[in-house]
Formats: sequence, C-alpha cells, structure tokens
Amino acid sequence: MLLDLYALVDAASGDDFAMMRPLTEDEVRDWAPEGRRTREQWIAALRTWALDFPGRGTGRCTILYRDGEPAGIGYWGCTADQRGNCREISPSGV
Repeated sequence: MLLDLYALVDAASGDDFAMMRPLTEDEVRDWAPEGRRTREQWIAALRTWALDFPGRGTGRCTILYRDGEPAGIGYWGCTADQRGNCREISPSGV
C-alpha cells in the first residue's frame, strides 16, 4: 500500500492534508521515553494504540534506531482516498 502524500513538513507545523510529518520529541517520548526508538518499540506502539494513526490523507514518520544509532525510518498514515486505509509501512533500512 502506498500513502499518497506529496510533501514532508516540519514536525512543529501541524497537520495539513496530503502531508507527511515527523514526530516531535514530545510525541516520541510518549511511547519511547529514552528517545532512541527501535523498530520493535515503534511496531508495538502502533499495535497497542500507544501511537495513534493520523487522520485521513496524512502521515507520520520517525527515525528508528538499532544499537543506539539511526538505522531507518518508520512511516505510517492513512490514504486520502474514500476508504482512508490506515497502516504502517515497513521501515526503511531496519
């Protein structure tokens, strides 16, 4: 599944339709208190709703770490079509 989003916006800019927004540090620390989130933490947070899916036509992303080093990016969001399907996308590089 593809997320039909056309731009990456600043984490503090808020939500705009068809935009991908990185999480703020506060949003990350809500589910990964140490700030160095792993792929496993990210998936668990999405599946337990500790990390919400954004509204229709918006997406989120966050850097994921392995052994304390950046290792990939996790993407998730909801499509802009009428179905508004929501899901996580396999993280890159992890």
